[in-house]
Amino acid sequence: MATWRATRSIIQIHPDICTFNIIINCYCHLGHVSIGGFAVFAKILRLGFKPDAFTFNTLLKGLFLEGKNTHALKLFQVIVKNGYPCNEVTYRVVINGFCKTKETASALSLLKMMEKQNISIDVDMYNMIIDSLCKEGQINKAESLFREMNGKGLKPNVVTYSTLLHGFCCLGQSKTAQCLLQEMMEKRISPDVISFNILIDALCKDMRTDDALQLLALMLQQHQKPDLSTYNSLIHGLCTSNQLNEAIKLFTDMVHRGVLPDLTTFNTLLDAICKAGMLEDANELLETMIARGIQPDIITYNVLIDGYCLQGKMEGAMKVFHSMMTKGHEPDVFSYTILINGYCKAKRLDEAIRLFQDMKSKGLTPDTVTYNTLIDGLFKVRRVVEAHNLFKVMQDQGQSPDILTYGTLIDGFYANGCFSEAMELLGMIEKNGLKADIVIYTIVIDSMCKVGKINEAKELFYSLPTKELRPDTKLCTTMINRYCKEGMLKDAENMFKEMEEKGIAPNDYTFNIMVQAFLKENDTEKAIEYLNTMQKRSIIRHAETVSLIVDIIAANKTNPENRELLHKLLL
Repeated sequence: MATWRATRSIIQIHPDICTFNIIINCYCHLGHVSIGGFAVFAKILRLGFKPDAFTFNTLLKGLFLEGKNTHALKLFQVIVKNGYPCNEVTYRVVINGFCKTKETASALSLLKMMEKQNISIDVDMYNMIIDSLCKEGQINKAESLFREMNGKGLKPNVVTYSTLLHGFCCLGQSKTAQCLLQEMMEKRISPDVISFNILIDALCKDMRTDDALQLLALMLQQHQKPDLSTYNSLIHGLCTSNQLNEAIKLFTDMVHRGVLPDLTTFNTLLDAICKAGMLEDANELLETMIARGIQPDIITYNVLIDGYCLQGKMEGAMKVFHSMMTKGHEPDVFSYTILINGYCKAKRLDEAIRLFQDMKSKGLTPDTVTYNTLIDGLFKVRRVVEAHNLFKVMQDQGQSPDILTYGTLIDGFYANGCFSEAMELLGMIEKNGLKADIVIYTIVIDSMCKVGKINEAKELFYSLPTKELRPDTKLCTTMINRYCKEGMLKDAENMFKEMEEKGIAPNDYTFNIMVQAFLKENDTEKAIEYLNTMQKRSIIRHAETVSLIVDIIAANKTNPENRELLHKLLL
């Protein structure tokens, strides 16, 4: 009402169309264009003023902002049909409105209509629609529109390319995005920081850190200054791919170039340093972080607690836990779960259970991961009844078991000789709306193998295709490992051949298991066959494999020819 009174007072001082447009624009920004804005529009008509393109553009924009697309489209049709003033901005407003409300098909239809009527179309209009298509995951349509735009002589700009780059990267097509960046540069359109950051982040997520670092070098060569987002993506990528030294070098370079690290940067590095067991370095970095005026958050403390737990230093972990609370950070479910996991790994189950009770007394609800962790810990110390009871409590508390819960229980029951309970759980999975996947069957088969039920494991393995499941590398390697441990090398060889025939790629563990088994049986010729294949495929030899080869050479356990071949393979 206050706005309307102001409107009336303005009218008394002889407003013109610009005055009314300003008022309509105010209603637009307040989200009241459909009421207040159109009331002012009616006043314009009553007073004999002629609305201009700006008037209609503002009304259209307001309707789209209120989500009244149908009304906006009707108004637009009235404007066009009656020849009311409109311009390129009018079309841009309508296209943008459709795109923002995910009605990309309507935006495309309008674009086609504009083409038929020879209405000028600019690059921004194409960019809006390309962006909307990318956000909807319709990357092929987006690229097709991009090529169509090129074919009509309309030159794409850096926004066009960045939009497409983002679209391809969101769908995991970083290689296509790389080609697009190359095309962009060949057309002398300089990528900006956003363009580079989009691709660097995608490459890091794909674990292609070498390519990402090359892109950073290109970025510097193009005189584009990397920003915080650039460095955070790279540092995270390097840490995730176990390239901690490179990540630390990049952190130093970042500071040297005047880019200030933020809490995310420090937390990422701290996590990697803790996982590497470098707790002293982690504490030094924490001090550096605080000295720079960046205060630790709950993630920082959880990372440090996890670091101590991974080293089995539970007293250190609890010290950080209490320090966190002293400094005003209340532990979350994740904090407790990390500690419970640490105590379970240290086989200190009473402390783990106390923490579990403590978190509940503080009003925190244990999640599925918390329950899975504690159930697994109880099984590991042969407290089978308690583990099973906790599973029941979990369900009573409304926490739905996931596929990993069942995997943990099946593994635990098998490890403790409770075979019927394990198989009963396998049957329960589908009854509870879950599907036993290849991971579950790997656990079941591995558990069977561990307790010497090789024939049952073999039978279950070969029944998987009837369950529409395809054995993967991990499962086949599990079977091969068990065959080798039982001295069933012929079965292991057959399984290896089946893998190759079915396109299931053996990994470094598969090959090393085979080589070690033959070396232990003094079948050097067979071992050499696998070692040669490993060399051709650039598959690494594990430390135990190398140690066995060295022992055979040193002890003259094979003929001179084979000894020479083994020696060459070591070089």
